[in-house]
Amino acid sequence: MTQAALAQRLGVTDKAVSKWERDVSYPDVTLIPKLADILGVTADDLFSESVDDGRPSRLLKIYEMSHDIRTPLHMILGCVDMAKLHRKDDEKLCRYLESIRISGEYLLRSVDELMRVTYKNDEEEENYVRGYPANVQELGEYLGERTGNCNDIASGYVFRGKRILVAEDIRLNREIAGEILQQTGAKVEFAENGAVCVQMVETAAAGYYDLVLMDIMMPEMDGIEAARRIRQLEDKQKASVPIIAMSANVHTKDRRAALEAGMNAFTEKPLFIDKLFKTMEQYLS
Repeated sequence: MTQAALAQRLGVTDKAVSKWERDVSYPDVTLIPKLADILGVTADDLFSESVDDGRPSRLLKIYEMSHDIRTPLHMILGCVDMAKLHRKDDEKLCRYLESIRISGEYLLRSVDELMRVTYKNDEEEENYVRGYPANVQELGEYLGERTGNCNDIASGYVFRGKRILVAEDIRLNREIAGEILQQTGAKVEFAENGAVCVQMVETAAAGYYDLVLMDIMMPEMDGIEAARRIRQLEDKQKASVPIIAMSANVHTKDRRAALEAGMNAFTEKPLFIDKLFKTMEQYLS
């Protein structure tokens, strides 16, 4: 592929491509060996991808997607500044907060797609929602159409009296989960890792907890092992408590591992509240 053709394909100048090519065209000393190690391939194979017109290049796709990641980040940072500036104007504050949420969701999907491309996993489920922005240009239009609506997404979900155990090692995430769940009337307790979670379920009375929200990546004992141990408890009622996995790792293998460990369902982090409540409703109705 010529420098001009690559520039046209990327939508940048020849000068920019020339610099990029200088940075990545020496597989023994610069960027390619590092990327090859991350991708689990040889540097020669990865370099061949970047210059072979007949094969899709992961390097090229990653380079193209960097714009789709930086743009919503700029939108988020800009909206944070505007939200602080207009914090006493409810209408504008609502608009900027909603823009942050939508941009964050778009960024999350871009990262998921980047991971799929990086590891060449064509078996992964499609994470994009039909009708959702496909690129940053559509994102701008989407924001203009959808922002300004601050409906209470917790309305309609009532888990009053239900006792939820949240296993999560990050304090801020525990605080967010607690605030979200308390809006539904649920009673919430916390475990800072999988080992504490197992102990709390085991020592509580049978039927005390109605549901466990289990983070996957935790210190001392992760959520997968914690779920396995809960399912192995002698008390059958305790062992059968519904467990919903929470994880930032949303690939097929992660979902499969959670279900094989005995969890009932899987929800992604950061939490999409409406999806979380719909999933919880199946086990708390």
